[in-house]
Amino acid sequence: MYNITLVGTHHGEIGKSNSDELYKIIESLNPDVIFEELSTDHFDIIYTKPQILGEPPEVKSIKRYLINHNIRHIPVDISLNPLLLTNDIENIFGAFKRYEVYKKLEEEQIEMTVKEGFTFLNSKRNLELSEVKKITERNLIEFMPNKNQILRLWNLFYEEQDKRENEWLQKIYNYSKENYYDKAIFTVGAGHRKSIMQKIQEYEKKEEFKLYWSFYEG
Repeated sequence: MYNITLVGTHHGEIGKSNSDELYKIIESLNPDVIFEELSTDHFDIIYTKPQILGEPPEVKSIKRYLINHNIRHIPVDISLNPLLLTNDIENIFGAFKRYEVYKKLEEEQIEMTVKEGFTFLNSKRNLELSEVKKITERNLIEFMPNKNQILRLWNLFYEEQDKRENEWLQKIYNYSKENYYDKAIFTVGAGHRKSIMQKIQEYEKKEEFKLYWSFYEG
């Protein structure tokens, strides 16, 4: 009872990281609840239409699973900070990629995701690469024009990620306290995996209500 598996994903389909492979994982875990990294607004739009252009693999695989499985699937994300314009964030991360040291880290992640799919996305090596990338980002900002403005946006971006992750776990625990289930999964972008795992450890120390977490490794 209350077994929940964290599955790190990639929001685009590349190589072995695709909706077919994710569907196989979901089938093997056989959940009766799926927690999704979607806000309520996006959830309502996505699941009231048969298909939307550019659907992420998580949505494709869950829609497919719903055809033959009577399960509950729950959105746990929040609406994004309006101060963080998508173009601004994309420009900042695009600027990082102009530096060879960052580009190599990104290329390794992409190459391994293509080759190994969800096994890599849920691996220790991917956790390490994500951590090194964040440290590298902070160091590179010091060499950029308008570094103070870039640093402010970069901090806002990661503060929002932290807020989102806290909300995800709060919603999962709140739902679980009020609704019984045997097995659940939580699909989340693999870049959040390390911080989510750390936050789960904190929850396990302070929460009387226990969820039995496991972490997909392929």
